[in-house]
Amino acid sequence: MNLPIAYVARFVPEYRRPILKKLNDRLNGRLVVCAGSSHDTSFKNPSNKSPTGYKSIQLKNRWIGGHKALIQSVKPVIECNPVVILAEESPRTISLPWLLNIAKRKRIGTLLWGHFSSNQRKFSERSLPDRYRIAMAKGVNGCVCYTHQIAELIEPYISNEACFVAPNTLDTNKLFRLKRELASERKQAVRSRLGLPENGKTVVFVGRLIKEKRVEVLLDLHKSLSTVGNATLVIIGDGPERAKLEARIQHERLTNIFMLGRISELEDSAPWIYASDVMVCPGYVGLNVNHAFCLGLPIVTCKSPDPRIRYHSPEIAYLQPGMNGMMAEYGDLNALVNATQTVLKKQVDFSLHAYEYAQSHLQLDRMIDGLVQAIEYAELYAKKKSLQLLL
Repeated sequence: MNLPIAYVARFVPEYRRPILKKLNDRLNGRLVVCAGSSHDTSFKNPSNKSPTGYKSIQLKNRWIGGHKALIQSVKPVIECNPVVILAEESPRTISLPWLLNIAKRKRIGTLLWGHFSSNQRKFSERSLPDRYRIAMAKGVNGCVCYTHQIAELIEPYISNEACFVAPNTLDTNKLFRLKRELASERKQAVRSRLGLPENGKTVVFVGRLIKEKRVEVLLDLHKSLSTVGNATLVIIGDGPERAKLEARIQHERLTNIFMLGRISELEDSAPWIYASDVMVCPGYVGLNVNHAFCLGLPIVTCKSPDPRIRYHSPEIAYLQPGMNGMMAEYGDLNALVNATQTVLKKQVDFSLHAYEYAQSHLQLDRMIDGLVQAIEYAELYAKKKSLQLLL
């Protein structure tokens, strides 16, 4: 009998839904997504709409201290009778150890999927939060990492056969299709229909408008680039910093800036990204690296302000400075301007390398392969345990 595979998460952002649909297809319809709702309005594309392409169970979330901690109902997960639980690796979900302990007693296979480390501090066995993450990783059948770099970080603490890599990405099948369609239309035509200046250089930003993204630096960059030629800035995203940005744009009478707000659908955001010359992210980056590369756009961002910490999300591993993007010194506007101009001067080469990297490393199927391998491994464990019980 083919029992369900339960994926348990705090909530499911919109960009994750196509991945879960594809995973469900590979699992022959056995995936059950168990998740609650997010109350963080700045998070990119949180969605409570009815999912399509997989079964789902709505969990009750009890958030503590804003988004500092979460207690999640676990009974519905166990009641769906899964053979494997694939859980989001999140120290904030304080009910997760309870769920995994119940699963272990019931001989359900268990997996953790996520970062296994913090962007804000150095990974260390001496750190209480990291000791907790290591203990959690040791207590499950397998760990699914976002990148090979994350896998190398936790491999000393778990067996090699229990460590899997599913390169974190977006719906690249759709993004590659959109790239081909836009390329056939040609960039100048796309700019024209969007109302963007056909001449000059266009910088785009995609992400939440929060302090950690340092979005105000984009205005300083825009002013600097505008002194040497026609420059346009496109900002896609929403969040608490938006009002401050708009007030400054008005006060300083800045022009050629498009504030587009949040754009949920890839079909709607793709033309703006494709029509640009470079994506600049003054703060930390994440899946916007994938978004840019799949549409042939290089990225410029900043190095960590502290060499002891990663600062960026794991997807920073995809950025190859001098090839598909550049990294400037943190807090140095001149360095950021120079890095951006370096890309703009050789935009065709940087663009080609960005797209080639996405095609060879960020394919959606590579991510699904890693997840399926981990699930099959945990499922085999669960079946062996059940067989031992019968004998």
